[in-house]
Amino acid sequence: MYIHLSIIIQEEIMKFNRFNILGLAVLVTVFMSACGGVAKEQSTTEEPTESTEVAAADYAVDSEASTVAWKGEVAGVYGHNGVIDIKEGTISGADGKITGGTIVIDMTTIQPLDSASYSEEHPASDLVGHLSTGDFFLVEEFPTASFTIKSHEGDKLVGDLTVRGITNEETVDLSSVSFDGGFSGSGVLVFDRQKYDVKWEHYVEDYVLSDDIEIKLEIVASK
Repeated sequence: MYIHLSIIIQEEIMKFNRFNILGLAVLVTVFMSACGGVAKEQSTTEEPTESTEVAAADYAVDSEASTVAWKGEVAGVYGHNGVIDIKEGTISGADGKITGGTIVIDMTTIQPLDSASYSEEHPASDLVGHLSTGDFFLVEEFPTASFTIKSHEGDKLVGDLTVRGITNEETVDLSSVSFDGGFSGSGVLVFDRQKYDVKWEHYVEDYVLSDDIEIKLEIVASK
């Protein structure tokens, strides 16, 4: 009887030990899973975020792909318009904004495109000759003009315009700016010719030459 009772007690002890070992294994598994989850969660929260800032870059103006158009009017009567070449230029930009640059215009390349007021007696070359004299841009002495960028806010580009050696601050009204794979931008600058000593007055009474000269810019540049 004592032997039988001892065997029963030993069997119960072995069952109890197996139960404890199994329970301990379950607890260890749960604990390890929980620790692994926390570690994973921490690793995801500590990943660095990518910066969306675009590094500053300089772009060389493509004088062949870019255009500068000009227009002047005799108030209420007729006007002249044409194009002029860019000699050279650079544009600097960062984060979608223009941060600097200079565009140099070759004043010896003034070319009229309008045709309404020309004739065999007064061809377009006469206008080019007149615009090149001291009445207008004195091209022999000042063969280039330039615009140097100072700031860009919204659709306004502010810079220093130099014509005939005279510099004044002017504003370009921008219509587009893109730094997608390069630079492209367009805008209009209107300046008062009197501020640059372009003071010619029309010789016909009641024909008033407007003081405003309009410049339309289409600039393309690449790194």
